[in-house]
Formats: sequence, structure tokens, C-alpha cells
Amino acid sequence: MDIGKAFGFVFEDEDWIVKLLIAAAILAVGILFSWLLLIPLIVAVALLGGYGVEITRRVIRGLAPALPEWDDWGALIVDGFKVWVIGIVYALPVIIVSVCLSIPVGILSEDAPELGSLLSILMGCFNFLWAIVLSLLMPAAIAFFAAEDDLGAAFRFGDVFALVRDNLTTYLVTFVMSWVASFVGGLGSLVCGVGWFFTAPYGAFVTSHLYGQAYLEAKGQAAAAVDAGEVLDEVFD
Repeated sequence: MDIGKAFGFVFEDEDWIVKLLIAAAILAVGILFSWLLLIPLIVAVALLGGYGVEITRRVIRGLAPALPEWDDWGALIVDGFKVWVIGIVYALPVIIVSVCLSIPVGILSEDAPELGSLLSILMGCFNFLWAIVLSLLMPAAIAFFAAEDDLGAAFRFGDVFALVRDNLTTYLVTFVMSWVASFVGGLGSLVCGVGWFFTAPYGAFVTSHLYGQAYLEAKGQAAAAVDAGEVLDEVFD
């Protein structure tokens, strides 16, 4: 994996300032108007999520520039919501365990505090461990979805698990570098909080690029072969 490429690809696009400004504006508007039943914030997050999927898709297909245009907002929103669906499905074990144990823990905390505390600790440990598993699986699941333009591809659990299992080092690196990207994305909050609107999208873009790279490496492709039809589509779109 080319870690430097993931952190630097944004600046290779001649229009990177405009594209990053648009992302920052979307995030700012979503937060400023989130009091409207959270709808603006939900749409903003979906837009940015869909944009990230498109970055992953372009990396996998070898399309340039890797930073997409902000043109088909409807498709970006749909892709963003699909990413949420993927996340919810993969988080179901945690959701189910938490729901099933929360009531017994609440009851036992009064009648048998020690047992209630033990169950609470076990639930916390499970949630922590699954969060790590989720951090390894989600990049592969999203990449499957992006590569095949098919939401169902993300739920071929056998393929996703096998890809991560057989390329564990690659996905551990992706996990660590994604955390670094998130850390960098949070640094903008030090600049009167305003800088975060720019660094947060940047960190997300880096993470999306890493997802695409990890998928290519896991699939044994040094570089994606670009289909001529896809190139023509990009030229005429």
C-alpha cells in the first residue's frame, strides 16, 4: 500500500481547493441547520459518505483523478445511505447483545450487583472486541460494494471475511492508517473549531483512498486495469 499516496492524492487534483471547500460547506450547513429534525445533518453525512464511496470506487478502477466531481448529488446520497445500511448490518451482533443483556443487567444490578457488574463487563468486552472486528471488516465490505456497484456484494459475508482473513496485515495497516487519518481530521478543531470543517472531510477522503488500495492489494492487483468502456463513460459524462 502507498500510504503517502493516500494522504497526498487530494492535492494532486488541480481543483482540490474547490472540491474540499464544497465538502466543508456541506458539513457546515448540515451542522448549522441540524435543528431541523436532523435532516440537513443526515443528508450532509450521506453526501460525504457517498463521495467517499466514489473515491474508493475510482481507486479500485484506476480512474483519474481519484477525487471525484461534485456533480451527481442524488447518487452520492444514495451511496451514503447504503454505507449506513452496511454499517448497521455489520453492527447487528453488538446491537443484539446489548439489547438482550441490558434488561438482565438492569435487574441484576439491584438484586445481585456482583453478577450484574460481571455481565456488564462481559458485554463491554464483547462490544470492544466486535468494534475491532468491525474496523477490519467494514473497509472490505464497503470496497466490495464500491467495486461491484451492488449493495448485496457487501453482504457476501464469506467473501468479506475471507478477504480480511487472508490479508490481515493489509487490513491492520488500513485500520491503523484510518485512525491516523481520523486524528488528522480532528486537528482542525484546534483552529477555533472552524478548521475542522476542512480537515474532517480530508481525513475521510484519505480513509476512502485507503479502502480502495487495501482492496486492490488484497485482490493481488498492483494496479486496476481500466475497461475502455468505463474510460469513455468518464470522458462523456
